[in-house]
Amino acid sequence: MNNLSVQSILEEISKRCIPTLSEVHEITECATKVKQMIESFVGEHKLKGMVKEIVYGGSFAKGTWLKNETDIDIFIKFYDSIDYDQFEKYGKQIGMLALQEFSPYLRYADHPYVEAIVEGIKVNVVPCYDVPFGEWKSAADRSPYHTNYIVNKLDPKQKNEVRILKKFMKSIKIYGAEISTEGFSGYVCEVLILKFGSFLSTIHFFSECSSEKIMIGIDESLTPTGEHFDRFDSFIVILDPIDTNRNLGSAISIRAASTLIQGSRKFLCNPSDIYFVSEIEHPIDPCFTDQLSSFILIIEFQYADRPSDVIWGQLKKLVKSIIKFSESCGFTILKSACSVVQEEKSCIIALLLESTVISPLFLKKGPEIFRGADLKKFLEVNNASLLKWLDNSSKTNCLLLRKHTNIQEYLRSVLNSNPGLIGIPKGIKSDFLKSYAIFTLSQIENFDTHIKNAVSELLYTDDRVF
Repeated sequence: MNNLSVQSILEEISKRCIPTLSEVHEITECATKVKQMIESFVGEHKLKGMVKEIVYGGSFAKGTWLKNETDIDIFIKFYDSIDYDQFEKYGKQIGMLALQEFSPYLRYADHPYVEAIVEGIKVNVVPCYDVPFGEWKSAADRSPYHTNYIVNKLDPKQKNEVRILKKFMKSIKIYGAEISTEGFSGYVCEVLILKFGSFLSTIHFFSECSSEKIMIGIDESLTPTGEHFDRFDSFIVILDPIDTNRNLGSAISIRAASTLIQGSRKFLCNPSDIYFVSEIEHPIDPCFTDQLSSFILIIEFQYADRPSDVIWGQLKKLVKSIIKFSESCGFTILKSACSVVQEEKSCIIALLLESTVISPLFLKKGPEIFRGADLKKFLEVNNASLLKWLDNSSKTNCLLLRKHTNIQEYLRSVLNSNPGLIGIPKGIKSDFLKSYAIFTLSQIENFDTHIKNAVSELLYTDDRVF
């Protein structure tokens, strides 16, 4: 690896990531304005007996936001004596009414919060409790402690290292803890830089990962073999320095963590600024699509308006259910991709299959010959098989006929007659059954941009990772 080349690349990327003074001024003015609006509302409506203070949070408060890519997080800290129903009610009410001129709307994480676009900047107004350290009552109560911890620990140089790490992750599509991404949050990026010191040290660590479980803790006394790590059953464990009983890695998918490992290896082998470009076009090669179009199943449906994280959560559960059901019927699904088109309230699922039509014949292997009771049950269940024989492993083989060999026709049949077999998530079931359409890509003459995007995602190989 050419260190000079790496350093020159990172210096250039750092310049692209650091907000300009005019941007800092603009964001700060907007944040001050919104905070004052919320404070005025609380005062005018005599809610000071419920709200202790209003504070900034997130990357704005910590000074780690990417140039031209910031949100403003504002936390309403309620006294911990307030019951949860009031906490939720007034947490929504304050944000919605204080910012009503900006057409605010509700979003949902572990509890509701308010979002609005103010002067082109996304603002999140989040309720939390003002609790003593460690006595958390809501999921957001740690956030002000996270902010104070990072502000006190990160120096200006490390803040820029956080920005470079965010840019790298964003480029290879693993940045963000939202359900659609299941990647690395901004806070996780900050914790990683605190742990390893720099962007390069962080990706060196991931490039060298060779165990089946990645374990990271800021406190050096927490050894990877300790109980703090063993209690968590996930591919990557990152202990929250504010609360070591919490695993920041639980929201990170195996795919995202694996992408970081492989992307780090590739970057270190061949450093390039292409690893920091978020929007890389990957148009579909018509020849490639023609080859695979009959193997790609598209499922499209409309949904009633709901928050992004809610629909994504329901969609991912639906995809898992469809794949599980299809594979139980003998179809092999190689890869899946899905997308949500919020403007049109449309979801698209794209499945790449080994074949959309399979053989009517399939083989079932029974128990070994010496397991008499089990073999008797197996033969009773498969009494109608076309052919039975013993093989050289002493197992009984039964040749059976499938009733359904075309996945498109079979899914339609089941959805029309007995959709419960598939396990459609309750929250999306009505929308899905009212509006779904199933077709192979080869059956579409001119597919629209949204289907193109889903298929492009399905058939894309990121050369920076592979």
